[in-house]
Amino acid sequence: MIHKPVAIFLLYSLFFAVSLSQQSVKELEGILQQKPNDVGTLVELGKLYHEQAAGRNEEAVENGFTCLDKALELEPSNVVALAYRGSLWTMRGRDAQSPFEKLKHVNKGIDEIDKAVELAPDNISIRLMRGINCLQLPSIFKRLGTALKDFSFLLADPRFPKLDINLQSTIHYWTGIAYKHDNQIEKAKESLRKAVSAAPKSAAAQKAEKELKELS
Repeated sequence: MIHKPVAIFLLYSLFFAVSLSQQSVKELEGILQQKPNDVGTLVELGKLYHEQAAGRNEEAVENGFTCLDKALELEPSNVVALAYRGSLWTMRGRDAQSPFEKLKHVNKGIDEIDKAVELAPDNISIRLMRGINCLQLPSIFKRLGTALKDFSFLLADPRFPKLDINLQSTIHYWTGIAYKHDNQIEKAKESLRKAVSAAPKSAAAQKAEKELKELS
């Protein structure tokens, strides 16, 4: 269910992210043994499982649900947990065998992510997650417009120039991918160039350079 360019970037990032997060997973699991109702720890662990789940780790999908379901039981207003769980729902749909189950899970995930954005429209990480998630979904879900909206919001946000340069590069990269999917090739190239100039040594910049070569 993931478009090829998006999947490649995710796996490239996760090759390092997953290996580096293993120790953190163990540490957070240890904290939960002592404080099983610590919402912050549940959410952070859920986010790490989410990273692993993006690499088609079905066990990580279910582990993520365990953490985020409990976090939301304890704190229903936690929009970060809601957004990440919504993304996990789309991954559960990705892994489902039945077309009906795929559709049901993905739609549930879309609803939860949209609700999280509605509740916290200025949250940068949630907006970025929704934008990337939208690009991962097949065109039948008609989420490209939402992705473009989210990336436009992030780039126009007055906080953007103060963000970490690697995050800036990541946002420019995904904006370029969104424009590419929308066949706005010149805008795609412009965004990809900005991804490179923002943080030339970042993973996003390296992928942007490859995309630019393909678009030349």
